[in-house]
Amino acid sequence: MEYRRILAIGDMHGHFTRLLSLFHKIDFDPEQDFLILLGDYIDRGNENMRCFRWAMEMSEKKNVIALRGNHEQMMLYYYMLGEEEAGIWLPNGGNHTKAELEAWIRRDPDALQKSLEFIARRPFYHQMFINGKEYIFCHAGLKPGVPLEKQGEDSLLWIRNEFYLNYTGTAEVIVGHTPTPYLIPDRYYPIRLKNHITILDTGSFLPHGKISCVDVLNDKIWQSDAD
Repeated sequence: MEYRRILAIGDMHGHFTRLLSLFHKIDFDPEQDFLILLGDYIDRGNENMRCFRWAMEMSEKKNVIALRGNHEQMMLYYYMLGEEEAGIWLPNGGNHTKAELEAWIRRDPDALQKSLEFIARRPFYHQMFINGKEYIFCHAGLKPGVPLEKQGEDSLLWIRNEFYLNYTGTAEVIVGHTPTPYLIPDRYYPIRLKNHITILDTGSFLPHGKISCVDVLNDKIWQSDAD
């Protein structure tokens, strides 16, 4: 199928108001467009479960893929393994998400099971071939020199500099994970590296941060409004 646009949205981190302002600008049409969400729907914001549940609802729509981020993975491990084994989630923003989730559970006893099943079903990457060109979407990146089908969880969810500096593949790789102002000070706009990498995490949880979307077919970019 030929799509009008192939859209990717970067990390939301619990900023639902910013997410809505962005999504209204995109004017997504599931009959003509394809949408990939790059993960990290939760943690570090004040509307974590609203972003999470929005991603859950969107993932049921036609032509939408919601990927797994490292923050969803930390949440999954926390509830699977317990705080002693997976307590890293709470100091990384999980404390706020956990409180919001517990409020949801009080209203719906099945909320935890729904949430964990949703995370467990999220793919780690999505690959597309459009007009002979390969596109790979994942949360963090790829370990250089390793075939896509053999990429490990640690790389797909956590890798940073090794990927940015050493990736030499021909596929266009679209990722989130590392806020752009951490790479270039005061840069709240997507970064395109020379080695076919696009970084879409534009610091949604930072005071001047935004949530960004790119149409990979024509390089058009949309960003959320300021609060």
